[in-house]
Amino acid sequence: MLSASPAKGRLVGSANYLRGILLSLVTALLWGILPIFLKISLQGFHAGTISWFRFLFAFLILAIILQWRKHNPLNILCKPPWMGIVGGLCLAANYYWVTMGVHLSGPSNMAVLIQVAGVFLVLAGVFVFHERLSLMQVLGMVIVGCGLFLFFYDQQSRIQEPGEYYYANFLIVLAALVWVGYMVSQKFLSRQYGAQSLNLLVYAVATFALIGGVEWVDFTSAGLTAWLSLIFCAVNTLLAYGALAEAVKYIPLALISVIISLNPLITLWGMKILPEIGFAGLQADPVESLGYFGGAIAVTGVALVVYRSNR
Repeated sequence: MLSASPAKGRLVGSANYLRGILLSLVTALLWGILPIFLKISLQGFHAGTISWFRFLFAFLILAIILQWRKHNPLNILCKPPWMGIVGGLCLAANYYWVTMGVHLSGPSNMAVLIQVAGVFLVLAGVFVFHERLSLMQVLGMVIVGCGLFLFFYDQQSRIQEPGEYYYANFLIVLAALVWVGYMVSQKFLSRQYGAQSLNLLVYAVATFALIGGVEWVDFTSAGLTAWLSLIFCAVNTLLAYGALAEAVKYIPLALISVIISLNPLITLWGMKILPEIGFAGLQADPVESLGYFGGAIAVTGVALVVYRSNR
């Protein structure tokens, strides 16, 4: 009987490891298809409306959950830390500019380019928290640059509105930068506040900040497909972060980071297949073989950067 215990422990450990892998894949899948559903939502809603609704939904659901668990969610809202307010403004800008990037350049372009956020975050760790870059991270950054160059070279030969495309890229890079600002603020505040309390504050600030960009007529003029897609985008964040929080319990952060960095490949694949079957009126993105190859190279570089930074 005693000899069965180690075997049982190994079996449980393997099951937990597999569970962590699957949960990480769920997060990657949800984040991979999010740009596609943002594109569908844009058929009936403006970018400001979509971003505001996502934050409002997340705030209300999280507030109900925290109140149900007796966590007194309103405490942090009564005396909010200034850095938490800055973090909320950064994430509000991130959501809005990402959605605008999808609107102006398509889900595939946004999903690939937003990966520079991981590189920016590592650089912020170097300059703000005095972390050290490894040789593998530097190599990963070079690979990211090569992959993005190939992807954009492919895009430039097919885009119809170059000015609009470059403006979209500018907004996406800004979205990546402000996301790093949000992450830095969370890093500082996590020493004093709980993660969910910080999320509630960020959602509240973002909801308030984006209300001026809401086109209220969207809620009555949008069709059923756009409404269903908008609701899915709102639920997506809660589901993705829920799966991510569970995955952290079972497998290392480094492995999770690598798995999640694969989400642009899901976006690229989805935007290749779904328009061909006529899903929700989607139009295919102008990406060909060189673009797919460049996107895969960029994702590989990001995986090297984030894996080394989390070891």
